[in-house]
Amino acid sequence: TLGDRHPETLTSINNLGLLLKDQGDLDGAEPLYREALAARRETLGDRHPNTLTSINNLGLLLKDQGDLDGAEPLYREALAARRETLGDRHQDTLSSINNLGSLLQAKGDMDGAEALLREAVEGLRETLGGRHQNTLSAIHNLGLLLHGKGDLDGAEALYREALELCRETLGDQHPNTLTSITNFGTLLKDKGDLDGAAAQLREALEGSLVVFGPGHPNTRTAQQRLMGCERAPAARRPKQGPNDRCACGSDLKFKKCHGRPR
Repeated sequence: TLGDRHPETLTSINNLGLLLKDQGDLDGAEPLYREALAARRETLGDRHPNTLTSINNLGLLLKDQGDLDGAEPLYREALAARRETLGDRHQDTLSSINNLGSLLQAKGDMDGAEALLREAVEGLRETLGGRHQNTLSAIHNLGLLLHGKGDLDGAEALYREALELCRETLGDQHPNTLTSITNFGTLLKDKGDLDGAAAQLREALEGSLVVFGPGHPNTRTAQQRLMGCERAPAARRPKQGPNDRCACGSDLKFKKCHGRPR
């Protein structure tokens, strides 16, 4: 009764696409996203907020499908239009900045990604404050980027900040806190601080066993990284007594696990 180009029809098309995406049906969502976008460009114009939402949604979908080259021009279009119509500090603009930065990181353009992620962190600190979850996520993402680039000192400062704030605002056993602990422990290991790394990774493993269970990927990651510390030269391993529970997270005593003669 309303027709294919009525705003309520387009909202329904878009919402069905969102539902299918949330259900994991990315191929089913894509034609709906494309239909909504084409119709909104035609009826509302390229700079209308609803059109920009459709551009952004299609870009996110293509990224999730692994089509990074297809996603990039959509991310860039959404960001340019949001800068123009909303300003650099609007939350939608900062979201687009962060999205494009993460995409460039996935494509291996670390320098391009770093500039955008730093802009996102700065803008989120300014507009939402340092304790907002969006800000914490951006700080942590920038830390991951610097870690990947080999800037361990730069990454450490960001990891420490994100971890301290996660503990303060979310608690020690929130999933985001446990992820921060794992990544911080991994960084310390990469810097050669095996004692510090083992302490962090042991905490991450113990928390992950409680929150996620023994078979969860996050738990396995913490366990594997902790075991990496235990495989270090004996002089650099965290000190454990023979009857202590092994730091790898098993239920065995150290003397019967990683403390056995090799």
